Amino acid sequence: MPELPDVETFRDLFERTSLGRDIADAEVRSPEMLEDADPEALVSALRGSSFGEAARHGKWLLARLESGPWLGLHFGMSGRLVFLDDGDEPAHTRLLVRFADGTALAYDCVRKLGHLALVDAPEELVEAHRLGPDALSLASRELERARGRRGTIKGRLLDQGVVAGIGNVYADEILFQARLHPATRVDELDEERRRRLAGAVRRVLRTATDRDADPGAFPAGWLTPDREEGAPCPRCGGTVIRTRVAGRSTYLCPACQQAP
Repeated sequence: MPELPDVETFRDLFERTSLGRDIADAEVRSPEMLEDADPEALVSALRGSSFGEAARHGKWLLARLESGPWLGLHFGMSGRLVFLDDGDEPAHTRLLVRFADGTALAYDCVRKLGHLALVDAPEELVEAHRLGPDALSLASRELERARGRRGTIKGRLLDQGVVAGIGNVYADEILFQARLHPATRVDELDEERRRRLAGAVRRVLRTATDRDADPGAFPAGWLTPDREEGAPCPRCGGTVIRTRVAGRSTYLCPACQQAP
């Protein structure tokens, strides 16, 4: 599933290729993926306008149209953006934006688990989905929202209402870097461990973003490139195990991340 660093790479692609281009037309291929808008309204908003800026909140990419509203794109389990200078469009294009110069932008989503939205402002989308603060802006004090709640720290990281943008893969990496067991209870986190966790959130997500969300380019000592059961721990040489926490497959080093 595309997580915050992946969506940052989509934003970079979008800003490099699609800002300022006049939009000639658009096609909505999968109207069932639209939220609170009909295909005609979306196409009407796009046609004759252009994209003025791009933003991101959590796993959502937002693009402001010069005509006023914002286009919201959520990538679900398998979505991506593809800029078409020449060549064929992707096989699972759900939204195609055609520019006046003959280029196009395709929103490709194999499993149709993503979402498309048309909103007046990003805050409207954040409120509608009850999203927490963006993970890159997370401070230790904002983890106070999780205090007093029942559940595991991994479950809280995956809760988009607590912090927006983290999915299963980066939750495992963050907890590995913070040396916290994923099953640690939220109410067991003291101030020092909350600071350590918040620091790991920012460090992991910024590093992954700077390296285009490419696991092959991640630093030595990261779990993600060898995230499989039985692999050697990149930090201590122990054995990585696979378990289940918060209903999700979870990878950790039991030597580095001691069970609570």
